[in-house]
Amino acid sequence: MDISFAMVSMRLLVLFSVSLVGSQHSQSSPQVSGPPQPPGESRLGEDNLSFPWSRLRLPRYIIPLHYHLFVHPNLTTQSFTGSVQIQIDVQNNTNWVVLHSKGLQISKATILDQELHHLSDQALPVLHNPSHEQIGIFSPRVLSKGQKYFLYIEFEAELVEGFYGFYKSTYRTSKGETRTLASTHFEPTSARMAFPCFDEPNFKANFSVRVRRSPEFISLSNMPVVKTVEIDGGLLEDQFAASVMMSTYLVAFVICDFKSVTATTSSGVKVSIYASPEKWQQTNYALEVAVKMLDFYEDYFNIPYPLPKQDLIAIPDFQSGAMENWGLTTYRETSLLFDPLTSSVSDKLWVTMVIGHELAHQWFGNLVTMEWWNDIWLNEGFARYMEYISVEATYLDLKVEEYLLHTCFAAIGHDSLNSSRPISCPAENPTQIKEMFDTVSYDKGACVLHMLRHFLTDEVFQSGIVRYLRKFSYGNAHNQDLWDSLTNTCSEEEFISGKHCYSSSQASKNAYLFAGEHLNLTAMMNTWTLQKGIPLVTATRKGPRLFLRQDRFLRTVLPSDPLWSTYQKDFLWHIPLTYKTDASDTIHRHLMTTRTDSIVVGDEVSWVKINSDMTGYYLVHYEDAGWDVMTKLLRENHTALSYKDRTHLIHNAFQLVTAGHLPLNKALDLIGYLQMEKHTVPLLQGLGYLEVFYQIVERRDELSLTQNLGRYILHFFRAVIDHQTWSDSGSVSDRRLRSEVLSLACHLDYPPCLEEANRHFRGWLQSNGTLNLPTDVAETVYTVGARDDHGWASLLNTYKTSLSEAQKHKILFALTSSRDTEKLKRLLELGLEGKLIRSQDLSSLILMVARNPRGHYLAWNFVKKNWDFLVQKFQLGSFCIRNIIIGTTGQFSSQHDLTEVQLFFESIKEQASQLRATQMALDNVQKNIRWVRRNLETLRNWLNEQMNQKKHHVRRRLLNVQKLPSFWSPGGSLGELAMDLFDSNSTDRANLPRNMIENSMFEEEPDVVDLAKDSAAFPAFPTLDPDEEAFEPRSSRLLVRGLGENDMDDDEEDCESSARLLGMSFMNRSSALRSGSSPYARQAPPRSCTRPSARTMVVCVLLLVIIASMTMVLYFLPGCTFTKAGCRKPNKTTPFEQVYPVSTNGELFPWTKLRLPYSIHPHSYELTLIPDLDNMTFTGRTVINMSILHSSKVIVLHAANLNITKATFQLGGGQARDVTVLEYKPKQQIAVKFKEELKAGQYCVLTLEYSANLSHTYDGFYNSSYIAKDGNKRVLAATQFEPLSARKAFPCFDEPSFKATFWIKINRKKNYMTLSNMPQAKSTPLPNGLVQDEFEKSSVNMSTYLVAFIVANLSPVSKNVSETMVSVYSVPEKKEYTDYALETACKLLEFYNNFFDINYPLKKLDLVAIPDFLAGAMENWGLITFRETSLLVGKKSSPLEKQVVASVVAHELAHQWFGNLVTMSWWNDLWLNEGFATYMQYMSLQTVLPHLDIGNLFLAVRFRAMDKDALNSSHAVSTQVDTPEQVEEMFDSVSYEKGASILLMLNATLPGDQQFRKGIIQYLKQFSGLNTETDDLWNSLTQVEVSTQHQNVSEMMSSWTSQKGFPLVTVSRKGDQLTLTQEHFLLTSDNATSSASLWNIPVTYVNDSCSLAHECRQMYTLKSKSGTIKLPESVKWLKLNYRNTGFYIVHYGDEGWHALIEALSTNVSVLTHEDRASLIHNIFALSRLGRVSFRQVLSLLNYMTNETETSPVTEALLQLNSIYRLLDKRQESGLVARMKAYILRHFGSLMEKQTWGDEESVSKQELRSALLGTACNLKVENCTQHAKALFKQYSESNGTFQIPGDLQQVVFSVAAQSDEDWEALLTMYVEVTNDAEKRKILQGLASTQDPRRVVWILKAGLNGDVIQTQELPLVINTVCNGFAGHLFAWDFIQVNWDSLIEKFRVGSFAIQTIIKSATSQFSTQAHLDQVQAFFSGLKGRGSQMRSVQEALETIRLNKRWMDNNLSTLRKWL
Repeated sequence: MDISFAMVSMRLLVLFSVSLVGSQHSQSSPQVSGPPQPPGESRLGEDNLSFPWSRLRLPRYIIPLHYHLFVHPNLTTQSFTGSVQIQIDVQNNTNWVVLHSKGLQISKATILDQELHHLSDQALPVLHNPSHEQIGIFSPRVLSKGQKYFLYIEFEAELVEGFYGFYKSTYRTSKGETRTLASTHFEPTSARMAFPCFDEPNFKANFSVRVRRSPEFISLSNMPVVKTVEIDGGLLEDQFAASVMMSTYLVAFVICDFKSVTATTSSGVKVSIYASPEKWQQTNYALEVAVKMLDFYEDYFNIPYPLPKQDLIAIPDFQSGAMENWGLTTYRETSLLFDPLTSSVSDKLWVTMVIGHELAHQWFGNLVTMEWWNDIWLNEGFARYMEYISVEATYLDLKVEEYLLHTCFAAIGHDSLNSSRPISCPAENPTQIKEMFDTVSYDKGACVLHMLRHFLTDEVFQSGIVRYLRKFSYGNAHNQDLWDSLTNTCSEEEFISGKHCYSSSQASKNAYLFAGEHLNLTAMMNTWTLQKGIPLVTATRKGPRLFLRQDRFLRTVLPSDPLWSTYQKDFLWHIPLTYKTDASDTIHRHLMTTRTDSIVVGDEVSWVKINSDMTGYYLVHYEDAGWDVMTKLLRENHTALSYKDRTHLIHNAFQLVTAGHLPLNKALDLIGYLQMEKHTVPLLQGLGYLEVFYQIVERRDELSLTQNLGRYILHFFRAVIDHQTWSDSGSVSDRRLRSEVLSLACHLDYPPCLEEANRHFRGWLQSNGTLNLPTDVAETVYTVGARDDHGWASLLNTYKTSLSEAQKHKILFALTSSRDTEKLKRLLELGLEGKLIRSQDLSSLILMVARNPRGHYLAWNFVKKNWDFLVQKFQLGSFCIRNIIIGTTGQFSSQHDLTEVQLFFESIKEQASQLRATQMALDNVQKNIRWVRRNLETLRNWLNEQMNQKKHHVRRRLLNVQKLPSFWSPGGSLGELAMDLFDSNSTDRANLPRNMIENSMFEEEPDVVDLAKDSAAFPAFPTLDPDEEAFEPRSSRLLVRGLGENDMDDDEEDCESSARLLGMSFMNRSSALRSGSSPYARQAPPRSCTRPSARTMVVCVLLLVIIASMTMVLYFLPGCTFTKAGCRKPNKTTPFEQVYPVSTNGELFPWTKLRLPYSIHPHSYELTLIPDLDNMTFTGRTVINMSILHSSKVIVLHAANLNITKATFQLGGGQARDVTVLEYKPKQQIAVKFKEELKAGQYCVLTLEYSANLSHTYDGFYNSSYIAKDGNKRVLAATQFEPLSARKAFPCFDEPSFKATFWIKINRKKNYMTLSNMPQAKSTPLPNGLVQDEFEKSSVNMSTYLVAFIVANLSPVSKNVSETMVSVYSVPEKKEYTDYALETACKLLEFYNNFFDINYPLKKLDLVAIPDFLAGAMENWGLITFRETSLLVGKKSSPLEKQVVASVVAHELAHQWFGNLVTMSWWNDLWLNEGFATYMQYMSLQTVLPHLDIGNLFLAVRFRAMDKDALNSSHAVSTQVDTPEQVEEMFDSVSYEKGASILLMLNATLPGDQQFRKGIIQYLKQFSGLNTETDDLWNSLTQVEVSTQHQNVSEMMSSWTSQKGFPLVTVSRKGDQLTLTQEHFLLTSDNATSSASLWNIPVTYVNDSCSLAHECRQMYTLKSKSGTIKLPESVKWLKLNYRNTGFYIVHYGDEGWHALIEALSTNVSVLTHEDRASLIHNIFALSRLGRVSFRQVLSLLNYMTNETETSPVTEALLQLNSIYRLLDKRQESGLVARMKAYILRHFGSLMEKQTWGDEESVSKQELRSALLGTACNLKVENCTQHAKALFKQYSESNGTFQIPGDLQQVVFSVAAQSDEDWEALLTMYVEVTNDAEKRKILQGLASTQDPRRVVWILKAGLNGDVIQTQELPLVINTVCNGFAGHLFAWDFIQVNWDSLIEKFRVGSFAIQTIIKSATSQFSTQAHLDQVQAFFSGLKGRGSQMRSVQEALETIRLNKRWMDNNLSTLRKWL
């Protein structure tokens, strides 16, 4: 064994023995009096101790036996002090006691033995683990196994502001005085907030409590007071009797000034009801109920209540309904107090049931407690069920059995969501535990027990639970303990004698005999408690037999959905079926334990009703004609079924509608019988569903549908409504019906209802609120009264003063029903304040506002805005938070709503991920969306049928009855309604461009009308964040007929052409109609000015010229000093001095230029970085070693957004001294000034310490995140420094020529890893818990922009190649996608090592996929970073997807030589980096991976580079750049693709095949580690001679790099003489050409005699304006630019083009496919230039019917699609149709030949993708049908079927045109992990033509939650291809420009892409004016960008082309 290892092992062993064994304590003298105190105040050291426990659950080796608890609350200071002495039993030797504490300040802790001797003479160290809410107390002496000790702790804390722990409460007296009290609420995990304790339910103990108080208060606790003693200071101390054994969560104490009423039960238990003094009279009913209930439970359980007293106290501030603390149950006032004058019968029932629930807990929960919170249902399910049993037994008149049905209905509603949970399921942390207190534990638990009780019979059930309670009294129990107790078959004698005859192994043997078989109760009940959900039993009648099938019932997944089978898998219940038939009254039973079953019912039976009286917890679907049978039965003889069965049928039918099993009209027909229904329960059940439907359509602004449904309800229930009286007379059922029916009638504005309610309200007002309204209708009266301002204000005033909580609740409901949103906002503000409206009522208030159609978005926004406050107040996981989440979202029913909810949950992901309620909310919204989509139209049609059938009857009956609410009226013109659709202030309508819905010029616009009518179907999209502008298109020139214009004929088109001009004045009038609708609407400039005359303009211009000339002469006149008299004497002053800018501290900044001075040069950097990913900040320390090249008094370098906290400077070997750092932010520079000059040749060190925020954009040191598979958000930090962002991470000389070495250290948390350019040298743990990773000093000099570091948790795959460790890193979830990149990188590394003849210089090469990454990749030396889509690809991915990854990897690896080893001196020569890397990526892949067929791609990008370079706004390859924006703009196609193209041309031109390679090897070796300029490259290539033919490369190539653009070579032939003429190919809108530019052109050509082989190629160098070539006269045609290796365009003249076209028509293979593609590209370009007619273009394309090669076809399709889109955007509908026909005529046969299966050839994949993409875009039915079928197969396969990669975008784009499939795509987008596929899904989503979705996806891309912001340029590009989309996108860009340039730097490639995408398809003067006006107004925010000039040029060229060619197109298409 290694000796060092042995020593470490021994040390660990010693430490371990100290912890567990230790030495025996010595005896000390016993403590005689007072609380035990340690002898000294000193505390043992904590420095060397770490927390001893890592789990959430406490260790089991310490058991508490008895707590002696003392608390002293101070209600003045609102704090408390306390102490606790806990007797503990030690189960194992230990030095530690671990227990719970939260928010307590521990002042002392000590441990004593049984004789109260201290184990230590010092206070013991207390360690805290806040995340687990635990403390650990260390004893220096071992606590021995089997011994008992006393743990003594003193503590203090503030009284809590919320509702948990020991918290303060207040109430106001009628005189306005505020009184304070203190109360506790400990369940489930808050006892630890009041005293340190073992706060888990199975740590039961006895409690002796002492409470110190002021005399004006009383104190209460679980047990009676045994003694009260006076304490110094006039205080009293109440000492309570010791409690029975109980869990900590049941402990309680209250300090208050309340009064009580008292009575005694028949067994002598004292019962008291406590309330505030003025509400004392409202306690009598509760006292009566409590006494009755205790007597009932003692009798039912046959176990006496074990305590001497039972107090019930009404707490003014109480979050829950009540809490079962043993002997001291606490209640919300509304749950305990009953005022006969203001409380309704429903209030009475509520109080009765809550008391019954809490008193049941005294047995179920207190006497026997669940072992852990996962079985909380053993407490709550039983208590909920017992409340029904107890109330039914004690208050029969309350008809409580009617409510049990609704309890089970509520459980089903929850349990039918996929987000439900099993009754018994894991719960560990406090949030999870709080979430267990939900519908499943309470209601489902009760319903399962109800089913079990009816199954076993009442007697067996009762005896079983009594057995359970006796067996586990004062203990804890599991599920299994209950089942064993219920299956125990002891004799009554054994039971009474206390012999439980219990054996868990006997459980399965002691089985009931059921239906002739033995029943295993455990197996049966496990199916109900250990799996979530509820079964659906489908019954199919076939003759005498009833066939049964069980499935899991789900409302969120339809049977037709692909996930249906997944969600059904492995679910099976043992269902105790009951049923009855018309043959007899017998209830039959059958246990269904298999998926399918059958029972014989007989031929004579006409109907079967399953689940009699709904005693079973399952739903039933009567398949085939089964529901028709039930409908007929109810209409003909509904009393044949019990009211419960009738209610059950109604419930099941409508649930089946939601779940997609039953059409809505069937369910609606079923409730048609209700006009005959006399029982309240089924009547209200059916009415309830109609009311829900009404709320849905009312919220969606379905005007017509809302009216019709309201009329129908009033007509249908007219008799019931008119029968009601406005009194409190009748039975409980009568009164409940009255309350519900009149409330709905008034809400529907039924005049008699409103009249009566107003009459009562006026009387109430006249009495000043003293009149007692009938309690059952008071809420309705208040609600009607609240409609006017006076009534609302009066009600609010009454709310302030009322002492009745029942009345206040009714008033609050009425106040929140107001249709005035300002009033609703005020109520929410009052609730937030917590004074007038208590905080305890805030959650109820929010839900009340949310159910108001005017308030549901208001409530939702309130929750989002105040989320942190709500969580702090109510605690995460509590039922209040759950109700708020589910309640505010429960009414949402649109995709927009769903997205809103998803976005919010994403923003609180850390909290939301802990909550089941968030998933439930999402499930609910999705369920609502499905319901609306499936059923809204059915409801509309069904209502129309009903209304038509009763048309005359309805008219007669409703003429004087029905009145529409005023706010239902449109209130304006249809146009105004339509205009509101895009109003950002409208929350109820869709965002559409306002001029899509223009109404001011035309009377009839059918499309507009449809949109207006159906506006509610298109919900509003949310505005952006409050600090961003609302997104409202201001200038989208969408044509007036909108989307319906295609059906216009030619005549209509001509007639309305004037109206269809873009940019007409009437568009501005539509804006004026909406004044004030949006604060962001911009007015068009006034056009009222008349144009000045020509003469006036000439005079003005001359005057301006004269003034300007004089000014310039005077300004530049040499030697002139200006005086009043002019220039009198020579100027003797010195020249102008430089004006220095002012730095941030007010001093002058000592540098004026953008570029840094060269006087100082850095040699090395030492960087130490400490990122904090929790707070998204970092600190750093940079040490820069520099040499002084030229004497200077300043050091200037870069820094941006860094807060420099300290700076020191050291010169040579001198002392380091502090220096002041000046900062000039506009140029991102900092400087240090010196009094003495720094001398050339000296060395110095500058040390800078700083802090900063991690960037939230994509540059500098920025934060990134991703969602892991577990749904949690993971964060990381990465860098992107190119070109100018290293300065954002550390101060540096941030220019490429300042190369240096770098030594990097990063301090990180243990759960992260770090990467940097160099290999890691070592990792060192630091005292603060962090780890410092130190990297090797860089072995090469490099520029700052190549430095990189990453802090993340990534997974690598690695391979050693050529002595370099190559690794590919990804997030762990995507490691499976890294293999291809690793394999490719290794191959390419070997290739480059060989090709460049220089080995890669570093030891390692990391390739890292970053989740948030804007660029495709970044070549950081040794640490290349990639966007995930550029690096990760699956093994099954298509070759086309692999081609993408291989291309990017090849590009970045080439950079390790070109850019890293040799770097351009300045960004003007960026092409030396990017052009070379681009060229090498294609060249290397052609050699290394030839099967990827990269040539087609390289050809296509050369074409696109020429398209851009043809514009006047282009730039030279090497051009002057200065500003950051100019630097950013250099990263464009000129630097990349043009640079690569001219290198290809050069390589093809140089003699031999080695000169180019040898030249670049020479270049790399000569300048290794240095910086270069373009001439250095040309000189290296010239110096290498491999042939006798010497060529001056510099002379040739400088013409290609020093001037913008490229040449047009024009060919003319006369006999044997060929004349070539060159000119600048320049697309300008005025047809001007440039004659000054000349290029040295290596012209290559082939002719008809030899045209394919490389040897056929001939070359001629055209250096002058023109040149001639001799040709044999036999040559029929020539093709110049062989294989398009040259960067120029050729025009052959009419004869030349004709010859080529004829040759291709005869034989398509006469030219290479590159040459054919080149001809197509050239002729389209010449058409844009105006040199050829479009007729000639079409003539060339005639040959395309025979073309099969990829490049020509894809180029032709690209050009034609471009024209098609231009026509489409101009709404040239006739031409669009003809262009479509043209494309299909020429390419249709080739399209039809394409397959839809796997294809290995990359070239064929490219071809297929282009063809099918075009076909489907043109809506070719065969294509779209194939795509839909493929998508259906894909979506239903659950991931087992893959669409070929090249077809995915086609398929997804087709799918996105369907509403349902678009939503499915969105779900896939969120869930899919394959990044290539994810990106194609996103393109599919963005291709939607639905305007609402277009708006949503644009916003989502900007917000960055659902869609990463890095993808926004792609989204905009895709959106712009659609008709509506390009208008939305342009408006979106204008509105959100500032946000865009915040996320993407001005000039960046992303911004270039966005501008080009949005404007490149404009072709009108109106759009040109818009674009010009917008960008000119940006000033320094982007107006000077080259891409802006490019956009304007493109629009002008589009306009010119359209103007010149539209007539030709009409003629020739």
